[in-house]
Amino acid sequence: MLLTMLLVIFLSACQAPPESSTAAVESERAAGENKVMPVPEPFSEKPEEVISGTNALPAEPVAKTVSFSWEKDSSSRIIDGSVPFVQKLKDGRTRLYYCNNQGILSAISKDGLAFTKEQGVRISPGMGFELQVCDPTIVDLPNGKIRMYYKGANSLAGGPGQSIHKIYSAVSTDGLTFQKEGLRIDSETSGDNGWASVPDAIILPDGRVRMYYVTAAEIEHGIGSAISSDGLNFVKEPGIRIKNLVDPALVKMGDKFLLFAASIDERFASVPKGIYYLESSNGLDFSEPIAVFQAADVYDPSVLKIDERTIRIFYGKVAPPQQPAVESHTGQIADI
Repeated sequence: MLLTMLLVIFLSACQAPPESSTAAVESERAAGENKVMPVPEPFSEKPEEVISGTNALPAEPVAKTVSFSWEKDSSSRIIDGSVPFVQKLKDGRTRLYYCNNQGILSAISKDGLAFTKEQGVRISPGMGFELQVCDPTIVDLPNGKIRMYYKGANSLAGGPGQSIHKIYSAVSTDGLTFQKEGLRIDSETSGDNGWASVPDAIILPDGRVRMYYVTAAEIEHGIGSAISSDGLNFVKEPGIRIKNLVDPALVKMGDKFLLFAASIDERFASVPKGIYYLESSNGLDFSEPIAVFQAADVYDPSVLKIDERTIRIFYGKVAPPQQPAVESHTGQIADI
């Protein structure tokens, strides 16, 4: 009896599972075999992820043009003279050098507007290529003296090929009595085709002197430059600084050089007659001209830096039958 019962229990344990259980297992197996597994999205590197911080790099700064608000100063600074150069004196006064048929003269002012003519002649005409003298510019020397560079010409005839212009210098202890030093730029041997005129000189941070002047190096007039380590012996710098404009006058405002010049030739219709300025970061390469004002019969600008935001432009004017005169515009910097 006991053996019979054990046999029944053994056979029961060996029987197949219920049909419902088997179906469930098969269903789960089929689902596992046919299940579609999610596929990861392809990895795509964005440029800013490949090069860290690309979008954070600052944009290339755009150089701003110096803009001015200009106002014509009333009346004239000087009558019966023109071709000005202005010098700010250590005592705050302004000395204006100018030209007439006597040579180079001067006037003095406390406010830079009302000038009183000073007695005597600063530079008198001479012989040869100093038959006519004009166009002064001045630099301060380390020994306390000043040096004037000026144009000498062998005639009053205008324009390259009609007369020869060269650049000379003289020194002074008081700005009134000058001793001539002689020839600085010989336009007949310097590559200027007989025309080196209307100088404007500045002292560079390293002590050298750079002289801007009107040249006929490319036959038609333009502005060239020469460099000197001692202020006496100049070497012409390659190229032309500015084409088609004349009568340079340079000033440093902020981190820029501003060069003022005149357009006097009706052949250059793209730059109508008047007074202009051009910008440079190195004093050699200049921007396109920007008008201060446009008018005929104006020439030879000279610039007086009143403060870091204010300048006054003096210039010659001839409007017959009126006498030659020196007039001015004052400009206030709107943005540097």
